[in-house]
Amino acid sequence: MFAGIDVGHVIDQGVVHDDVAEVDSTGASWVRINLRLDQWDTPDPAWFAAYDQVIDAYVARGIEVYALINDEAVSSDLDHNSDAWIAQYVQNATAIVDHFKNRVRTFEIINEPNDWAGGSSARFTPHAFAKILQDTYLAVKHDGGHDADRCWQVSLVSGPLFSFDDNSSADYLAQVYAAGRGELAWDYTHQATGSYPLDGVGYHMYVAQGLDSSDADVGTQMTANLSAVWSTVTAQEGAATGKRIWVSEFGWEAGVVGADVQAARMQAGFAAMRDFGKVATAIYFNYRDFPGASYGVFDDSGARRPAADMLATMPAAPHAAAVTSIAMPALAPGELGEAVVTVENRGSTAWVASDGFRLGAAPGCPDAAAENAIAWEPTAGYANGVTDARVYLPHEVAPGESIELHVPVRAPADPGTYTFAARMVHEGVTWFGATATAPITVADHGSATGDGSSTGTGDVAHSGGCSIDGHGGTDGGAPLWIFLTLPWLACRKSRRASRFPTAGVARR
Repeated sequence: MFAGIDVGHVIDQGVVHDDVAEVDSTGASWVRINLRLDQWDTPDPAWFAAYDQVIDAYVARGIEVYALINDEAVSSDLDHNSDAWIAQYVQNATAIVDHFKNRVRTFEIINEPNDWAGGSSARFTPHAFAKILQDTYLAVKHDGGHDADRCWQVSLVSGPLFSFDDNSSADYLAQVYAAGRGELAWDYTHQATGSYPLDGVGYHMYVAQGLDSSDADVGTQMTANLSAVWSTVTAQEGAATGKRIWVSEFGWEAGVVGADVQAARMQAGFAAMRDFGKVATAIYFNYRDFPGASYGVFDDSGARRPAADMLATMPAAPHAAAVTSIAMPALAPGELGEAVVTVENRGSTAWVASDGFRLGAAPGCPDAAAENAIAWEPTAGYANGVTDARVYLPHEVAPGESIELHVPVRAPADPGTYTFAARMVHEGVTWFGATATAPITVADHGSATGDGSSTGTGDVAHSGGCSIDGHGGTDGGAPLWIFLTLPWLACRKSRRASRFPTAGVARR
């Protein structure tokens, strides 16, 4: 189980918020991002470009993105429980997964479908929610030949159930399974894909919210709620299921319990979920206060609370890597040059060469965000092909340490622009961290400008080598690489009404 933080609305009224550095300082291994339409009517190219900036920034820091596709990803006045609205949701959700699937591998489908804020019944009936899960799952992971394409096999987590003290919401989940299997095509989905249409169960827990509760009550109530939900899951999936509960929100208001108690309850919550043993990732709500709510590990002025330091002590992913700079050569056809990639070990495990930690030529989705297109000729490593090559580490790289890796590359015979792409790999275990990617220009040196000018999205000179990093040349006053590696971006979550039955305890 790894720790994350909810950064919610990263774009408000078309404005991208620049808080990634502060989020990064918490040491969170995951961030939860709400892919809402904001000022757009549909996920069009401009919308994708805006969220590309955000997601690329987090991925470059070695932080996994847990993407929420809520009903806010649809602009429609139709009834959310109608087949027509569901069809629009599935269309947009599939397009969103398609665009981000090379960088984001976990998506959450609908936020708190059982939420009754503003009414006396759930936002989505169990039948409607079961249909959303089913139709989205089939569209993403089965239809159109997607079942034969590993890149489409992302993890789709069911929309998180809202729960609080003495109310686990497990009954709603049971009703969703019943509707899916008894009224819809969940059994067919299982036959076609090998799974009911959820790869994990999303969950929110807001327990022990006031000072009338203790830190010990956090563990007691969380364990009770998790046990109830897990019993529902195993009743349908079997006791041996490999599916897990994804807790994508839990938190406390510093304005209600105090900043020190907030941090202590965060610690107690993580401990309870770790000890339960069936939680994949625990994501704290949230990064920063918003009007009317003080759940943030930073307050609304940006001041750091003890909870931010507590989060930094929570479990980190064993494998994580950030790309901090790339230096690319400009080459003549057939010429040998050298790419230099600097990566930082952002995980909790040392990179030991003898254990199979290496820099690999990126093979493309789902193992990497891009596909390498230029031949490697490593002196310490091997090359079986353009996308099957390795550079061995010269020494052990400890957590927090950076290493500069030199990659000899051979230009093809034909002039043009070729993609260099590399990613860290633990052989036989996993590819991990950011994909280092940049263009390499292949041209006759006699036709080069020789003035150090640059082309494309990376600062790649026409003559000689160049360096791409977070402190290089500028484009309109901002670092040119800022949109590729370090565009510190984050956000706030919008205000929502309290749903707590206890007076004086508000959440959103």
